[in-house]
Amino acid sequence: MQTKGGSRLMIANRISGNIISDTFSDGKLNVPIEFEWFEADKKRMRKVAADGTEFGVAVGATIADGDVLAETADKRYFARIRTAQLIEIPVHSMKEMGRLCFELGNRHLSLKVEDDRVLVPYDHPTMEYTKKIGFDPRVIEGGFDGFLIVKAHAGAGTIVPGTNKTTGDLAEEEQEAERHEPHAHAIGEHHHEKSEYEVNGVLHRADGMHSHDHGQTWHMH
Repeated sequence: MQTKGGSRLMIANRISGNIISDTFSDGKLNVPIEFEWFEADKKRMRKVAADGTEFGVAVGATIADGDVLAETADKRYFARIRTAQLIEIPVHSMKEMGRLCFELGNRHLSLKVEDDRVLVPYDHPTMEYTKKIGFDPRVIEGGFDGFLIVKAHAGAGTIVPGTNKTTGDLAEEEQEAERHEPHAHAIGEHHHEKSEYEVNGVLHRADGMHSHDHGQTWHMH
């Protein structure tokens, strides 16, 4: 496939290994393709590798740091997930862990749970909120491997670094683009936009309301 500039667009549609966990002895040059953490589970996107090669990425799975996305005779192209600021929140008991995860879950935050801490992407309101409810958060630099990525309704979710948008905003923009993409549906198929949809056990509506009890009651944070 040719791009507008005449260069060849390579297609990455599967993950064939991982340069971090696997051993390769074929002498190929490893070339990174950089991704932001919130792009790791996007269905389709266009990226440019470090050597200038353009890619259409549609692997159909969440991309992890080091995943091999494509290969040529002499190069291996792999995903490099950029690091960013995280909030590290230490916990000292199961009771603390349960209370913290409940509070963060109500805020529709992407997170990573470990034995003695919880990690969330940094934003100032979340930092101040976790202090207010009695925890001792600190800011660290890290990657997003192993995170539960939450796609919430517009106006909710985790603030994306360097933008004024949240993961929820970007998710809805992506869904809207897919709805208007030509030939997205089979010929003769009638498309009906869902008025309600479920994310991680929470039922959402297009008007921003959501329900934790399968639609019996609705509210907005």
